[in-house]
Amino acid sequence: MRARDLFGVALRVLGVWFAYNACYAGLYLGMKEASLPLNSMVSATQDKLLVGFYGALAFVLLVFADRIVRLCYGPNRD
Repeated sequence: MRARDLFGVALRVLGVWFAYNACYAGLYLGMKEASLPLNSMVSATQDKLLVGFYGALAFVLLVFADRIVRLCYGPNRD
């Protein structure tokens, strides 16, 4: 594997990681919206922004990984 291939894999792994974080924060937000007793000083609005940020970042990294690799490494010369 070349460096550009490993970079593409790393982008996709980061995308999956951010999708996992979005799901985790979304579950926590759902628990907060259901009025379950949580020991949190963070407002629900901040949690919603966090879920949106993680979700958007995961979407960009997973959908546009090839374009980001091309942007960083240039066109493929195979």
